[in-house]
Amino acid sequence: MAVTKTVFPWQSLAGRVLSRWSGVYGIQLSAVYPTGPAGSHQSDGALARLVLDAASDAFDVASNELVNRCHTAEQRAWAAEWPGEHYRLLPALARQLGSGVAVEVGTFTGMGTLALLEGADRVVTYDLVPWDAVPHAVIRHDDIARGRVMQRLGDLSDEAFFRSQTDTLAGAELIFIDGPKDRSFERRFTELLCDTFRGSGKVLVFDDIRVANMVTFWGRLDLDKFDATSYGHWSGTGLARL
Repeated sequence: MAVTKTVFPWQSLAGRVLSRWSGVYGIQLSAVYPTGPAGSHQSDGALARLVLDAASDAFDVASNELVNRCHTAEQRAWAAEWPGEHYRLLPALARQLGSGVAVEVGTFTGMGTLALLEGADRVVTYDLVPWDAVPHAVIRHDDIARGRVMQRLGDLSDEAFFRSQTDTLAGAELIFIDGPKDRSFERRFTELLCDTFRGSGKVLVFDDIRVANMVTFWGRLDLDKFDATSYGHWSGTGLARL
């Protein structure tokens, strides 16, 4: 049975005003959820099932290797916390998808990479800064030497660089996107992914979808999608399927 949502005139007006404010740099309006294109919130339930199965997996399996490699108490707290952080959900998603190769965009200290390695055979991470130039990195040189981790430096929102990486992206069932949230990168990279891989069934995981700079992007994303924040990162975890 279809459910009709009643929207009063003042709610509609407030929604339009706040949605515009959310596009102004520095305005923190994480509660704003703009209306997306027709059909953009419809789902066949497959992503919901994936999230539930992964959450059950994450409940049972802790990220021991990541915790043991952390350099600071703060890192260890992040790695162990679940729900509230995504370091147990990410490997669970990779296991559920049977990911031989997972792609990560933006690893920083490498915690996301190491988490994904607990569910995938290999991780290719795309960054702008070499991992060993970042303080407290949890990646090790032997991870690179053994082929477990490959880092490539480049901007995946740049079409020329993106096209040079399509073979790698084509081989990944899971793409974890933890980019700059600058109102440009995520939109452009996702457009390129959709142009190239729409219909492939690849699962995209977006970090920080509740952060102000990501709210409009997530609300308007015209893909089958599921907000998995309660099982992932407190600042927002969103799954979408190409």
